[in-house]
Amino acid sequence: MEKRTYKQLLQQKNFIAYAFANVLNRLGDSLDSIAFIWIVYAITNNPVYSALIFGINRLPTILLQPFLGVFVDKLNKKFVLISTDIIRAACVGFVLIGYSQGWINVTHLIITTLVISTSEAFRLPTSSAMLPHLLKPEDYDYGVSLNQGLQSTVELIGLGSVGFIIGLFGIQTALVIDMIAFVGCSLVMIFVHYKPIQIGRSDVKSSFLTDFNEGINIIKGSKIIIYIILLAVILNAIMTPFNAFQIPLIKEVLHSSDEMISIIGISFAFGSIIGSIAFPKISEIMNEYQLVKIGGLALIFIYAAPLIIGGISTNDYLTAILLFISLSVSGFLITLLNTYANILLVKIVAPNFLGRVNAILIASCQAATPIMSFIVSGIVLWIGIKGVFIGCLVMGILAYFTFMSKKVFKSMIQNEFDEFNLREKTEYEN
Repeated sequence: MEKRTYKQLLQQKNFIAYAFANVLNRLGDSLDSIAFIWIVYAITNNPVYSALIFGINRLPTILLQPFLGVFVDKLNKKFVLISTDIIRAACVGFVLIGYSQGWINVTHLIITTLVISTSEAFRLPTSSAMLPHLLKPEDYDYGVSLNQGLQSTVELIGLGSVGFIIGLFGIQTALVIDMIAFVGCSLVMIFVHYKPIQIGRSDVKSSFLTDFNEGINIIKGSKIIIYIILLAVILNAIMTPFNAFQIPLIKEVLHSSDEMISIIGISFAFGSIIGSIAFPKISEIMNEYQLVKIGGLALIFIYAAPLIIGGISTNDYLTAILLFISLSVSGFLITLLNTYANILLVKIVAPNFLGRVNAILIASCQAATPIMSFIVSGIVLWIGIKGVFIGCLVMGILAYFTFMSKKVFKSMIQNEFDEFNLREKTEYEN
């Protein structure tokens, strides 16, 4: 069999169009993730609201996505992706008008955030479930890596430029670019030739509850998926304060200028790009446990670095350099783990179940985000941003030496990994 490389993917026009649409979607994500936090902080000047908005943003994913995944497996995925991007563009337009005219407030932002995240609750499992219909199984490693690498690249551009765009041209300009990105994503998806799988008569007559239970049973029957879910819960919970408190972080821990928010985004995205591109080669020399273990180091680096840098550096240039190095390493390590988990799910779950399984998985792991957001939004008033970061660092160290230990990994899923790898090898040789 021909050795697979990135070159083969360039010949698959539908996948390339799909990947480019995801690039535009990620550009919109990177812009509004900072723009909304910026607006909230500008209106309230209170980090509590930043954490609350960040947590509320995850609620539709948690409450709705497990059930939406059932519909995703039966709906026309191309139509779902186009529709959700149009809705997001409209929401950004609403915020743009409200901010420009001066009547936007926290309530408006909460409602808009809920609509956007509800759209994303449809889009995320749909996008993942569409991938097997665009790629051959032997192209999954390089396809997923390229898709994530391109998205990380444009995220790097978006996060790296949003601070300067806002500083030079104002928040309105950032929102206009954000809106154009989502409109462009929906237009590109029109050119993706996607043929939905024909649903058999028995599937049409199946009840919602039956379809939902099928997804639950697939997860319950696989220790691999269960471990991935638990690992994602830990990762999301511990990283939530870092994501929610980036603006207060640069003010109260790093004691730096507003532009440092772009350095944080650039460094993590840069590491993600390198991790995505390098994954196919790294996965050939590292086993599953090693990928989990090095991914866990990111939880330590991402909190230790700002705390140490904020304590030793009083120069913005030195702070930027040290932060770029440490967070690039964190982005690189965690991307290796995320890429492997995504590839593994595409391989072990049948395409007609992938939507609901992904929906349940994403909702389960993101449930930790609002819980942690609401917790830290309360305790930050007592112990401060630095105290929250120290607590998260301790949690990261504990998780690394317990749940990510070799003993726990082997006791939970090593046998299933071995059986799956043997079955995959046999199918490849045949």
